[in-house]
Amino acid sequence: MNSPRTPMVEHHELALGKQLGQGGQGTVYEVTNRKINEAAGDGWDVVYKEYGPAVLPALRADALASRAELIGGLNAADAKWLCERTAWPAAVVQRQGHTCGFLMRAVPERFRFAFQNLGGASGTQRLATVEYLLNDDAYVAGIGLTISSRDRLAILGDLATTLSRLHRLGITVGDLSPKNLLFATAPHAECFLIDADAMRLRGVTVLPQAETPDWQIPDGEEKATRASDVYKLALLAVRLIARDQTATDPAALAPVGPALIDLAHSSLDPDPTGRPTPALWAETLAAAATTASTAPASAPAGPGPGAASAPVRQTRRTRQNRRTPGSPLPGGAAAPGRKPAKTGAGFAASVAVVLVALLALAATHSNQSDSGTASGSVTPAVSDFPAVPDSLPTDPATTDPDPVDPDPATSEPAISEPDTPSESPTPDAIADAEVGSCFHDDGTSDDPDLVATDCTDGAFKVVRIYSDTTDLSSCDNVTDNDESVSSARNDLVLCLSYQSPGGTAYHAHQGDCVYGSSGTGPWSTQTCQTGNFKVLATYRGTSDDSKCNSWPHYNQWKHFGVASDSGLDVLLCLSMNYPDDAGYATKNECLLKSGSGQNVTFTNVGSCAASNVVVNGRTSRYDAGAFCGNYGWTTWKPSDYPSLAYTVCWRWK
Repeated sequence: MNSPRTPMVEHHELALGKQLGQGGQGTVYEVTNRKINEAAGDGWDVVYKEYGPAVLPALRADALASRAELIGGLNAADAKWLCERTAWPAAVVQRQGHTCGFLMRAVPERFRFAFQNLGGASGTQRLATVEYLLNDDAYVAGIGLTISSRDRLAILGDLATTLSRLHRLGITVGDLSPKNLLFATAPHAECFLIDADAMRLRGVTVLPQAETPDWQIPDGEEKATRASDVYKLALLAVRLIARDQTATDPAALAPVGPALIDLAHSSLDPDPTGRPTPALWAETLAAAATTASTAPASAPAGPGPGAASAPVRQTRRTRQNRRTPGSPLPGGAAAPGRKPAKTGAGFAASVAVVLVALLALAATHSNQSDSGTASGSVTPAVSDFPAVPDSLPTDPATTDPDPVDPDPATSEPAISEPDTPSESPTPDAIADAEVGSCFHDDGTSDDPDLVATDCTDGAFKVVRIYSDTTDLSSCDNVTDNDESVSSARNDLVLCLSYQSPGGTAYHAHQGDCVYGSSGTGPWSTQTCQTGNFKVLATYRGTSDDSKCNSWPHYNQWKHFGVASDSGLDVLLCLSMNYPDDAGYATKNECLLKSGSGQNVTFTNVGSCAASNVVVNGRTSRYDAGAFCGNYGWTTWKPSDYPSLAYTVCWRWK
């Protein structure tokens, strides 16, 4: 039950605007009919995060409520600071008495920038996530960011200071990664943390702790501790200075001083008890910044006049439709065109009324050949009670209302080569392409060779054509786009979709339902129904099914391999659609049993008080009534996947 001082808002009272982002945990929306902290002036824009149905059973509503209550329990200085540096939950949102999400401050405008295409064309405003800075200086400058070496150190220093103060308040970040960390350099270097609901407050989490791929702490270590935050701070320091997304060697810090190398070594110690404090990082970074260069990197020169010709490819992944699951959902995105949040001396007096204002507003989841069919399942041990997963990707992401994530391997400008005169012109397949045309690519990742072909398995189909441009990012939002090819000669871009022999499930999105046999046949997308699988996450360029382990209710994986380009491989993390909530019920979980005979169903209604039975046993054997003894039981088995069967024992409350 929520405390009377928990800021609460009923969902039907929210006027929701456009969708700002979607990830593994839920969806973020603009809110148009209310603000928070209005006593400070114009108030702050607010956004709403609605949790997805798949995560609600694991959601701790009391933990979310405690976060919304925190601001009112802090002194004015700490409350002001926390609201300025994080998208902290400000109010709990309910539907008919059940928690469904929360309100939070939108990201302040100073943590956005005008993204430029690498060809120089100005683009849209984007969140200034630190992941953009994990690239070489030419890329960073080319997209419109003005960042010096001193700025990099100052951003790190501000983050270290932020972590130190959060720790003092009993808050640990846990999933500290460049996707949920924003930065600004004007008027001074500072950071802003989103996904604040995923943080740990006084040892308690709202949802099982997640970790972004390549940003994990050592195996076996407790997540979301002060020591784990320091470990990830050190990883970020190494990668930010190295301009590299996966670097781990502290030697990369040599250009900014030996003291930081030593500090990173101790911070990356597998033994968490030997790691230093964020305060020591802040002090050492401040000293290093005093001698760092203030000169911003410059953008690379563009191609010279007359450059044209053979089509040049750059593989691009569609971020919006194939979101990286390890990417956490951003905590808040400000609506375009809104004014920057006002701050000032009046904040201290107004912080106490933030909750009051919200309350007043509430009144209004065996490798095969290249045919692309490998799959496997995760089978629970007989008579074991499955543990609740200890990590839950958010974003992955993770994720980011902006559809294109920074990736130097996929973000370089198209390269042109001089025309070679020919006595007899050959047909130009690029120029003659239409939507629905198909090609084989007989070239390499740097020099494509598109050859027209029938639309058979293994071909690339044209799904969109953009004229008067060679900007490969044009295809980023095109559904099922797998790579893009530009032609400077024809001044166009082709958006291409790979025709997988593995079936239409190759292009399944998170939340879609798919099915195929456990053998080598194709998999297809289907209407969600009992006995097929829901897509929890998709991963590109990998066959490592261990990436699925942290997803809740994961019990099956499916890999689609592409021999000609492993970067086009797709891994689906899948969850069996069981008949009802007994399918994933764990020991001591409360359920509502209803119906009779063949129509009995078990539902997790989110409240033990509103339930009538308690789960007291589970086995992966089918029809194992003897396992339950004198208790009631329910059982089910999928025909093609017997290892995913269950018998669940229950007792009346």
